[in-house]
Formats: sequence, C-alpha cells, structure tokens
Amino acid sequence: MPTTSSRRVRVLQGALIALGLVTLSAPWAVAGEQPTQQQAAQQQDASDHIVAQKDIAKGLYELVFSPSQQSIYVAATGGFGEGASDNYGEGEGGRIYRLDAQTLEVEDTIALDQKPFGLALNEKTHTLFVGHTLDKSVTAINLEDNTTRHLALATEAEKAQAKEDDVFGPNPRQLSVDEQTNTLYVTGVGDKSVLWIIDGDHLTLTDTVEGFGTWATGLAVDHDGRRIYVSTMKDNAVRAVDMDSHEIVEQWPTGGKGPLNLALDSEQHQLYVTNADSGNVTVLDTQNGRVTDTLESGEGALALMLEGDRLYVTNRKAQTVTVYDRESHKLLDTVETPLMPNSLAAISGTSGAYVSLKQALDDNHQTDKPDSVIHIKP
Repeated sequence: MPTTSSRRVRVLQGALIALGLVTLSAPWAVAGEQPTQQQAAQQQDASDHIVAQKDIAKGLYELVFSPSQQSIYVAATGGFGEGASDNYGEGEGGRIYRLDAQTLEVEDTIALDQKPFGLALNEKTHTLFVGHTLDKSVTAINLEDNTTRHLALATEAEKAQAKEDDVFGPNPRQLSVDEQTNTLYVTGVGDKSVLWIIDGDHLTLTDTVEGFGTWATGLAVDHDGRRIYVSTMKDNAVRAVDMDSHEIVEQWPTGGKGPLNLALDSEQHQLYVTNADSGNVTVLDTQNGRVTDTLESGEGALALMLEGDRLYVTNRKAQTVTVYDRESHKLLDTVETPLMPNSLAAISGTSGAYVSLKQALDDNHQTDKPDSVIHIKP
C-alpha cells in the first residue's frame, strides 16, 4: 500500500490534471527560467488589451462576478506543497477574495478551512458555492454577511477506505447552480466519476448520479431543456442527464481530445467543448449530438464563456485568450496574456472579460510568485 505522502502527491496530481494544470505547463515551466524575447514581445502586445491587472495571491482558480455587489469573487488556495499552509493564518485552507470590478483592488477576504477551487454564484439568493477538490466537500457562503455552511460529500470512513484501496475521487470539480430551483450540480472527478445534486436552500445532498466513467470534468445546465451535460476527459465524451429522472440518457463523442469545460447556448441548441489535448473547441448539436463546427483555439484549451455576441476561450499552454463571434464562429481576436490564463468571468457583452492568470509550477507544484487577475477588452 502506498505511503500517506505518496498518496497525497497522487491525489494532488490527479486533482490538478482534472483542473487542467499539470499536463499543461507554461512555455517556460522551469523555475527561474525567463521568457524569450519573442515571448516578452507578446507580453508587451497584451498590454494593448489589458484594461487592469492585479497580483492577488498564490493558487488562484475560478472567479465569478456579482452584479448586485459589483464585485468579482476569486478562489485562492494559497498554493501547494511544503510551506503552503503558511501563506494564510493558522487553520485556514484558503480564501475567497472580493475584488472591485473596476480597479481589481481587494475589498474583502473570506477565510475558509479547506482549499477552494470551483465557484458558482446564485445571484438571487446572494450565495456563493465553493468546491473543495482535495477535501470532497462544498461550502455555501452568504455574501451579505460572509457566514458559511459546509457539506461533506464523503464520510471520514469513506475517505479512509479510498486511501486503503488507492482510489482517486470522486472529488468536486465543476459547479453550476440552477437559479430557478436553487439546485447545485457538481461533477465528481475520479476513477469512478459522479454527478452530485445538492439542494441549495438547505445545502443537503439529494442524489448522486453514477456511470460517468473516468475523469468527469465540465458541466452545463439547461433548465428549460431539462438536461444536464457532463464532459468526461478519459473517453472524450459528453453525457446528457435527464434533469427530472437523474438518468444518463445520451452519450456523444466530443470530436476532440481531452475535453475539460462546457458552455451552452440553449436557444441555438449548441454545446461548446474545450478539448485541451487537441487545442480546439468543438460545437455539438444538442438535438442529435453531432459535431457541427471545430474552432482551432490554441494549445491547452481550458475555460470558455459565452457572453453577449462573443465566445471567449482560455488557452493555457498557448498563453492566449481567443475571442470568436458567437453566431458565425469567426475568430475576432487573439489576446496574448503575460501568464497562463485559467478561468473567465464577465459583467456584460460589451465590457470584455476577467481572467485569472497562473504562474508556472515547478516539479513540486509550487511557485514563489502570486497569480493575477486581469480585465481584457479585445
């Protein structure tokens, strides 16, 4: 049986791979190595599109925008490995930072016991849901007073058994909330992936849907169409779940390799999939599962967002954000970013996008520099 330390490394690597971080390194991934002159020039070009930029903290992941707060919330783990726990106070696993939408200055921090990764916001209830990938749990934060509630998705006995059996997951990866019913959906990534369905009002687990195979990653919820879409990385597939019966009713190939995240245009019956290994975005017709278009986005395609008349895509390894016309899928712009782009958020279709940027990690999954948030306007 593997040692506790070696298992922790495996769990961390598994979680980071599922989040699109380990297999996709920066062009200068070696610690201390500097960008080339060409890369430095690309960074200079990026300044033409960057409205604001702010170093925040180590280990930034997803970010969301709250219209009522006029603020951005971003998850920060504080990093990994030896000494990572020293980045925050005793007993803190990580923090949620609230940023001013215009200046990106930190306006508030919320301390959490577990490291935060995925985020989903219910603007109607002013609740921020936080996924803890390494802890198999979810936290709900009341944004009016920053009080928290916590839901464990596995018992201590189940965690211990998983360690004994050397099984990875399922661990929370992607979160999406249906505001009309205040239902939270969470993909559980692992050797045997699941979809957790959670009552957002009471923060209770109502169902666990199995049968997603290995490495369930992306998630998109279609309330009107009564479907939930889940991408699975290992078999390059998308599965459709009936929202009422909680049964898997369809399974389609994505047309790409290494699918990570999803974005849904329910009116046009189009499901967009980022494929990290093939560096593209495929577009599926949700009426029949056929691939109707393929957009060559860039190496390490990761996050994507439909906003207004545009589609935004972060390409980690390429260090770009590609912007497409939502209707024609024509490439409108390619924004070079000074660090590896990760997650996306937006205020409106005309304001551009907010992007979390990550430093390259060394072989121990560590860095001595903070991650950043930028506001781009192509």
